[in-house]
Amino acid sequence: MENNDSNLTESETLTNLKDRRKVDDLLGCLLFLSKFHKRETSAESLTFGLPIHKSSMNISMFHEAAAKIGLIGKTVKRNNIKDITKLALPSVLILDKERACVLLDYDLDSGIASVILPGLSSGETVMEISKLESEYTGEVIIIKPEYNFNNRIEKEVLVDNPKEWFWGTLLRNKGIYKQVIVVSLFINIFILATPLFTMNVYDRVLPNNAIETLWALFIGISIVMLFDLILKVLRAHFLGIASKRADTIMSNKIFNHILNIKMESKPSSTGQFVSRLQSFESVREFFTSATIAAIVDLPFVLIFILVIVYIAGPLAYITVATVLISLVFSWYLQRPLKTIIEKSVKEEQIKQTTLIETVAGLEIIKSVKAQNRMRTHWDQSINKTVHYADKGHFLSQSITYFTAFISQFSNIAIVAGGVYLAQDGEITMGAIIAAMILNGRVIAPVSQLVGMIIKFDKTMLSLDNLDEVMNMPVEKENKSYISRPNLKGDIELKDVQFSYKDQNHQTLKDINLKIKQGERIAILGKIGSGKSTLLKMIMNLYEPTDGSVLIDGLDTRQIDPTDLRQAIGTVPQEPFLFMGSIKDNLTIGEQFVSDEELLRVSKIAGLDDFLGKHAAGYDLLVGERGEGLSGGERQSVTLARALISDPNIIMLDEPTNSMDRQTEKQFIDRIKKIILDKTLIVVTHKTSLLELVDRVIIVENGQIVVDGPKSEVFTNKVSKK
Repeated sequence: MENNDSNLTESETLTNLKDRRKVDDLLGCLLFLSKFHKRETSAESLTFGLPIHKSSMNISMFHEAAAKIGLIGKTVKRNNIKDITKLALPSVLILDKERACVLLDYDLDSGIASVILPGLSSGETVMEISKLESEYTGEVIIIKPEYNFNNRIEKEVLVDNPKEWFWGTLLRNKGIYKQVIVVSLFINIFILATPLFTMNVYDRVLPNNAIETLWALFIGISIVMLFDLILKVLRAHFLGIASKRADTIMSNKIFNHILNIKMESKPSSTGQFVSRLQSFESVREFFTSATIAAIVDLPFVLIFILVIVYIAGPLAYITVATVLISLVFSWYLQRPLKTIIEKSVKEEQIKQTTLIETVAGLEIIKSVKAQNRMRTHWDQSINKTVHYADKGHFLSQSITYFTAFISQFSNIAIVAGGVYLAQDGEITMGAIIAAMILNGRVIAPVSQLVGMIIKFDKTMLSLDNLDEVMNMPVEKENKSYISRPNLKGDIELKDVQFSYKDQNHQTLKDINLKIKQGERIAILGKIGSGKSTLLKMIMNLYEPTDGSVLIDGLDTRQIDPTDLRQAIGTVPQEPFLFMGSIKDNLTIGEQFVSDEELLRVSKIAGLDDFLGKHAAGYDLLVGERGEGLSGGERQSVTLARALISDPNIIMLDEPTNSMDRQTEKQFIDRIKKIILDKTLIVVTHKTSLLELVDRVIIVENGQIVVDGPKSEVFTNKVSKK
């Protein structure tokens, strides 16, 4: 039969596209298990936030996706099917060639197994156990529903653990940290070997010319030092593993949280937001490698002091005094240092905001001759930042230098004090040298502690800033959504009121609106009347302050956000493109698009008109935010991106604002063909686009004042509400 893909109907195109989304064995297995355990969801919702673009789900992603719907999974090794207990069924078997299936049951007597084979059959398949085992890799994912006790308790009773996202991640590495503690124990014990070796050489080997004893001591200390080197390397290795794990997990948590933040919670200043996020590296570093090593070493300070007491008696008082003076001095200067750090961090965020605004708006700055204003802001930020940085640097360096001074002075004091004790015969020369070496070992972790005190306030401030971000409300909360992967397009707004954060006036007031599936509507109104906000409410980018938004009779807050936006194709008022090729931008939300579908939407959006001028075609690279393309070209790309998944609801916010009349006419003629059975909402100022609609809504000051058929609205047959 001849292949005739180019003549596919719209319904066939959509069906094929949805079929291609399911070609992922592990994802198919998880979809079946979600239905089996009554946690039904959609493929789009399961893969939301996973690094799965243009790839298939792996075992790690499987566990992460399963956790979203309250399923706990564990990957175990079982060499044969008979080794898998039936109590663990249904389970997921990992097969060769990156395939997987769900094992439902097996009968060893008949040699038959019941399985679900994603991609091949949506129902139960019976196959021979020997055939299944020939493809089985020996890995099986045992998966069970998690019992969520939290939803049985009133929210007022629950006390959330602050910064759990951070401390909980660090505690995952407690096994590694235990190994670090054991290794540090031996490292610190080995530290005692050097001063004891030195003391014995001065007190016993030299006076008695005991060369054989010297070699015995030398060989012993050499072995100890070798083990000390190995253990230090091991400790660095363990801390590196813990740091890498924590960094990976926490970075992903933070980034996923950012992707999921509710729009009304997003900070108004991008620069300050980015500055907060950039502080993660210093926070993670403070609480992992160096800090853990320093804290583990601290208890041995007491042991070293007791050893000094044993071998050098009163000289230990000098060491104790040194420790106390260092800690008291650093604590005293910490309070003014904390104030300076808080001011410095705020000024750094303002400086970051100015920098980002300048880079993002460089073209506008040049166009409106705003260089002087931006330079003034930058100079003010730099002056304040440098001022506080200098003061903070001076105080921190004062603490560091004073600690170094008191450490050196204590060594001199031990030598001087030791001479008097040696004259009285209370200690030997070897004991003086050993006490001085041990004194240095005591001061080393204390100096690290002082350094931690200097960094502590800035680290905690950064952690508080990050925690504030992590506590921002998110869209996909820990609640059960109703899965609606195939929304039709009936829309209703009931008594909707809405105002943006930090604004005193209401953007929308008492909006009551019904839009039936397949209706084509234009929303007209002055600038700032609330037209674009209405579209955002339908997409649940913002939730109403009062009232509700329903799609297919269901409140959008109950629908999985991924399913909701899968059904809606939207063109925003300001077209936004991502760095990459034109094709990357078109398929950014739909990875299984065929070339035929790509060409179809490109023709409707008028992309093929300007891509024909470029040799690179769909591989044409665009800069950040689409720099390098004209406004009309950017709008064409965003229009094609909205249509590519063939959504049932299409929302266009000034879709032809940057198009010339000819291109606009071609767009209107082409889009007529694809909106026959779809719900269309157009926000526009252009009367030419009214050709696409049958109904007109006029909005003034956040209220619907006119709503009726297009023919009646423009012949004044519909009165104002």
